[in-house]
Amino acid sequence: MLVDGSTSITREDFGNIKLFLTEIVKNIHIDPNSVQIGLTQYSSTPKTEWDLNSYKTKTSLLMAINNIRQLWGTTKTGRALNYILHRSFKPNVGMRADSKKIAVLITDGESADDVMPPAKNLKDTGIEIYVIGMGDYVNIPELQTIASGDDKTHLFLFSNYESLYSVNNNITSSLCHSDTATDSVRLVNGTSLCSGRLEVKYSQSDNSNQIWSSVCEADFDQTDAEVVCKEIGCGPPLVLQGVFYGEVEASKWTKEFQCGGTESALLDCRRSGSVRNICSSGKVVGLTCSEPVRLVGGASRCEGILEVKLGTWRPVNALGWTMQEGAAACGELDCGSVVSMETRIDYSVRPVWEIQLSCFKSGSPLRECASLSSSQSCSVLELVCTDLLFQPIISVSSKAGVTHSLNNRSAGVFQGSSFTISCSIQPQYPGGSFQLSLNSSNTTHSYTQLAINHSAHFLFPAAEPAHIGSYICVYNVYVFFHDFSSKSHPLTLTVSDPTVFIIRLVLLLSLLLFISLIYSSLQNTRRKQMVPKRKHGAALLSPRC
Repeated sequence: MLVDGSTSITREDFGNIKLFLTEIVKNIHIDPNSVQIGLTQYSSTPKTEWDLNSYKTKTSLLMAINNIRQLWGTTKTGRALNYILHRSFKPNVGMRADSKKIAVLITDGESADDVMPPAKNLKDTGIEIYVIGMGDYVNIPELQTIASGDDKTHLFLFSNYESLYSVNNNITSSLCHSDTATDSVRLVNGTSLCSGRLEVKYSQSDNSNQIWSSVCEADFDQTDAEVVCKEIGCGPPLVLQGVFYGEVEASKWTKEFQCGGTESALLDCRRSGSVRNICSSGKVVGLTCSEPVRLVGGASRCEGILEVKLGTWRPVNALGWTMQEGAAACGELDCGSVVSMETRIDYSVRPVWEIQLSCFKSGSPLRECASLSSSQSCSVLELVCTDLLFQPIISVSSKAGVTHSLNNRSAGVFQGSSFTISCSIQPQYPGGSFQLSLNSSNTTHSYTQLAINHSAHFLFPAAEPAHIGSYICVYNVYVFFHDFSSKSHPLTLTVSDPTVFIIRLVLLLSLLLFISLIYSSLQNTRRKQMVPKRKHGAALLSPRC
């Protein structure tokens, strides 16, 4: 909420604005996992009254509205729009990657500064703007410039403040059905906008009610995933997997999708079958798309000018970047480590994204840290990353036997027995070496061997408690005048006392022998009961039931 608190608004009318905000909040479900509301008041300068994550309940938010005090001063709407772009829509103050982002401007007059560039910057970064103009002196063309979409849905004009109450429900409905993001598909409970469990909005037969429903794993394939990733503004799919039905709250399931790959939305795809209440495999679709980040103009997908997509693809301003940020960008692209980073001159002088480097260093994706630069820059970033190496494979073997977990991420050997940890990699380049690292609760060890036939075997003569810990194989090779490396997944090793195993084995064998003796005894007793009894020379059979 961006509220004009300039001198042109009377104290009484500002009170009416507060009442209007109160009614809006009363009609919306306020919750950290649902709707969050922040508020900035502005006049000559903007002031954050509270951030998106400041108030987590409706009661506390209503109290905060009641405590607002008018600023007074000149109406500088352009400055306020720029302020909320760089201050209010950020992860550190509550912005969630998977949520719609909306700005609601309430003003009564013409701005004393330029509103066009900051309004465009807000909309270019995916923020939807609604405008409420009050009184007889508003500059309608200016407000139309600020508002997103159609004037009928995003611009509301009133001659007096009292008339706000008559359309409160209409404005609330418009806000709750905003179309910044797709209205038909979403990924939920993921780590970012581009990952999570897939849900599709399902309309009942009478169209009177719509609910979000999960998609059965068997009804969805790679082509369908490509359409979804494109629809939500992310890159190509990285991981398509099933999520167990027991982990999902949704009780409705969609029909089978049959996308061709050219559709712009999942619901444009052909569908077959009927809606069902259970998935045959017990799993629904979990999807991870790549972030909308790319390198263009290079020899491979891991080389070129760094671009980010927020509505449109634009390059990144190179100012302030170091190899540390370059390495993080290569990691986000799933392109391994950074080889080189250079600044290039872009003679087209097109708009560029400004990356808030402190945000990016904290681990947030590039798209969450990007905003449109206030000035055009010809300095763009060129990266060369590497995705040269496959991931090494780590395994353990022992003549005395090895116990493995179901996912082969942990193994067990007997104390005192010899064991071997092997590192191998799919053949790509000759030579190289393997480094085996052990991280335990007490210490860290490292062992190195040259790669022979793309593998190395580390022999341990006798397993001891000191060998318990997590092992990782790191393959290192020098190619193309650069050093490259690749890590295996960790393998957790446990060492158990063989005497405990022997005792258990003896107890098990003893139990089996005891059961066998009992069984034999029962069989002998039964055979004796079956022998015929003689009486006065005649053979009589004992009666049996």
